[in-house]
Amino acid sequence: MQVLRTSTRNRTRRLIRFSPLVVQPARWRSQTKREKPKLPVRKSGRRRRVASVLLIATGSVLCTYVAGSYGRMYLTQKKLLREWKAEGTPNAPGPPLTKLSIPQIGLRAVVLEGTSDHSLLLGPGHMNGTALPGTKGNSVIAGHRDTFFRHVDRLKIGDDIYIQRKAKLFHFVVVRKKVVQPTDLSVLRATADPELTLITCYPPHAIGPAPERLIVVAKIPRRTR
Repeated sequence: MQVLRTSTRNRTRRLIRFSPLVVQPARWRSQTKREKPKLPVRKSGRRRRVASVLLIATGSVLCTYVAGSYGRMYLTQKKLLREWKAEGTPNAPGPPLTKLSIPQIGLRAVVLEGTSDHSLLLGPGHMNGTALPGTKGNSVIAGHRDTFFRHVDRLKIGDDIYIQRKAKLFHFVVVRKKVVQPTDLSVLRATADPELTLITCYPPHAIGPAPERLIVVAKIPRRTR
């Protein structure tokens, strides 16, 4: 029986070396937080902030002033209307008051004497030297375009105007409207018959001082004289 020879050569075994697995942090991840570089504060930014604060403060002051002026005007008129209603009673205070009513524009106010800045802030003002409202002659009443006379420009020919003074009611009707320059004093002329002239600045919605004056002339109808 023949026995097969086996090879005696040593088969070399290949050794596979495994390198250890090392977990490394990703490059885009940083373990330490990097501080953002501080950008220099520009002077223009500071100026803008200062300007914004100044504008807000100025606007607040102006709004407070306007609100206070309107509040004072409202309270003064309420007081004058109470005094006007109390006329005729034994304890009526002060001289007789004049009430101006224009239903077409919803105006109802007591007229103050004089056309100074102080008077016109509180109500329509009767111009000194002109006839008293309701008497013979030209009675001139002025008012600011942004307060009591802000809708006077809407009046039309034929609209009614009422004057109440000393428990008497005088009915006027608008007969003429015109725009004049502030230097035109012809609107103050004296008249033989009772006449009412309303004056305010024009145009009513102008920004800043209005350059012209709106004149509304009203007379008592002949049938009621």
